Amino acid sequence: MSHFEELDALDPRGPSVPPPRIETPTPHKVAVVMLVQNYIKSKRTANDSGYQFLPQSRRNFCMLLLKLIQYPDMTYNDLHNLLTSPRYKIDVVHLDCFEKSMAELFSNGIEVLFDFAELQNIEKMLAEEVGVCQFSIVGLYIRRVGVVMERMSFPEMMALYKNICIYYEKGIRSLAIGPRKAAGQMNIAESTTNSNNKTTNAEATIDECALDTDTVHQDRNPHSKWSPKQADLFVTQQCNLLESNELRALPPIELQTKLGEIVQDNPLNSKAYFLGYMNQLRLRDFFGAMDALHRSFDRSPLQMTNQYEQKGFQYFSINLAVLHASFDHKREALSALRECIMLAQECGDKRCLDLANAWYCLLNSHRMYPFEKSLPDIQDPGLMQSLSLAIQFVVKFGAQCGYMPLDLFELLLKSDELNSKNYILEHVSDSLALRSALWCLYGRYEMSAMYAQLLLNLKKTWVFGDVSNSESVCKVLSSLALWLNIQGEHHLSAVVLHNARKRFPRYPHAAQWMISECHIKIQQCIYRCRWQEALKACCQLYLLDKNDGNLQRATVLVAKRYFNVARRLLHKLLETSNLDILTNIRVLVLKAISVDCMSSQTIELLMRASVLAASAYLEYEHAMVDMVLAQVLLRMGLIQKAFQAIKNCMEIICINGGIYDRAKTDFIFVKCLVAAADSKGMKIIGLLKSIPMLENAIEQFKKLEAHAKVLDIYVYLAKTFDELKEREERNKYACKFKQYFKSHPVAREYLGMIF
Repeated sequence: MSHFEELDALDPRGPSVPPPRIETPTPHKVAVVMLVQNYIKSKRTANDSGYQFLPQSRRNFCMLLLKLIQYPDMTYNDLHNLLTSPRYKIDVVHLDCFEKSMAELFSNGIEVLFDFAELQNIEKMLAEEVGVCQFSIVGLYIRRVGVVMERMSFPEMMALYKNICIYYEKGIRSLAIGPRKAAGQMNIAESTTNSNNKTTNAEATIDECALDTDTVHQDRNPHSKWSPKQADLFVTQQCNLLESNELRALPPIELQTKLGEIVQDNPLNSKAYFLGYMNQLRLRDFFGAMDALHRSFDRSPLQMTNQYEQKGFQYFSINLAVLHASFDHKREALSALRECIMLAQECGDKRCLDLANAWYCLLNSHRMYPFEKSLPDIQDPGLMQSLSLAIQFVVKFGAQCGYMPLDLFELLLKSDELNSKNYILEHVSDSLALRSALWCLYGRYEMSAMYAQLLLNLKKTWVFGDVSNSESVCKVLSSLALWLNIQGEHHLSAVVLHNARKRFPRYPHAAQWMISECHIKIQQCIYRCRWQEALKACCQLYLLDKNDGNLQRATVLVAKRYFNVARRLLHKLLETSNLDILTNIRVLVLKAISVDCMSSQTIELLMRASVLAASAYLEYEHAMVDMVLAQVLLRMGLIQKAFQAIKNCMEIICINGGIYDRAKTDFIFVKCLVAAADSKGMKIIGLLKSIPMLENAIEQFKKLEAHAKVLDIYVYLAKTFDELKEREERNKYACKFKQYFKSHPVAREYLGMIF
């Protein structure tokens, strides 16, 4: 549709001709009603003769009717191909009766159409005992067509009959020549059949759901028009799918094509433009989304003639704020929110005011205020959903600010109670995902993985509500992939990431698995000393999370021994205003590692990190700080204090940590144990008893391909046995070091590091 046609449709000076409330029946609609009539006749004849239609055949016909009612008209050729397709193939007797009825209408004249349009025939079709309920969608469709046809004048009936004849004649000719197909394309039925042959059962189900929203004609049929009700139904379905399960929604290009057809037929349909805004938003096209949002605003049915009729403009302001927030335009988003709040207050719209305040809190999430454990007992069903979301918001940012875990889990219990009473499945899944994230934050990774698996298993049992591809699923899949990677299960981690990538291909849900993918790549590159690949992954992570990207870049620089550059980056991170506690602790630890290990500044930074972790109840991070502290104290010669520090943290890390942290902890424990021995004999006994522990650590480092750490253990064993005058053992591990170094050479500056 050209811009001039849009301007003509929106011209206030032109004659305002509202569209008719009841549309004139088209040949396609008459053919659909005749199809239903012949189905009823065939079913009644079959019952009288003792033969019954198969349940699968009845189900296929019902699904076919829904498609024919919901989507625009099609040619007779396309309709016939759909009736004979493998997916919607109707009964042979039913198909023969329908073909005979269409041929009789074409050959016997307009009298057949008048007989068909009698209201008595319509009433017979709407009797419940023969299979069509008058209160159903099909019953409403039949009554609508029948009532309009009965009120039509003779010239209108004559014009309709001529159109039916042209419609039928063109279809018969096309069927005689062959199926009308575009080059390289297939119709719905054939594409569905081929996809079922190529995919598994689960994938076939997803593909069928995606194909359900496709139209049956291959090119734009000039007689195929989207009615307002069909357009509203299509837009509503696609909006719901984009919000809950994007995988089942149409692809962006195909959806935009359908929206172009709807806009061409209904130029004032503001909902279609808003769906275009959502479609552009998931493609991260700012200018396209802004243009679609402006067009939706321009075509809104709201009037500005009266102050009290301005209700609704505030929702366009909040959508503009969401648009800017999606592209990290914080200042513009806050400006739009302030405008929305003023409009909502003028109109007295509490719902919009709550939405605007919620987005304002999200955009200013670094400002966390104290909250109470006791919540008001709300009985209004409309406010329970808002209360559940508010609880999850408070729990999320309360955990980032270091509130007591007991209070947070008590709030989650209150949220679960509200969700279970009102059966809000999406919020139940969000609560489980938030529990998994909380346990991960507090270092209980086994509990986190258990809640993630519980959520994924519960998705199979929830038959009501479409939450199988909600944001919570993406979060737990991303968390599981990261957990499997730190356990050394790289193949399983890649499988989970592939599943998440396939389920959530686009922003914003895709940001979750993209962050996990960047973390996995950075960890693997650090273990293998591939610095350029690690820095490239840090640049990708920076686009998704600025603070996290800078933190990982500093981690890579510390591992690469570029301490001066790392310290400057860490100093900038500490000056960031919205830095959460977990990131603050890790920045302090990295800064302590980057300075001279023999200085008091290192101990001071580690003690600050330890106090901060203890105050925020981050048990695992506290243990990691103790492990680094033990290594520093060992280098400073404070052996007993180092031994005590490693004993304090060893149990927590071995229970909850990944294999890299466990292997590193075992190595430091053996070094402290040997150094703390009083005599040479005790050192030899302690070292020999610790050989199995070190061998296990070597295997874990090999599994992660952390070759520098494997060489560190071989160097330590060879040097220690040399100091203890055990030449045979020294030669054994020196030979192992030489062989492993030949297979996996590592630069000398990366050996013996604290990191």
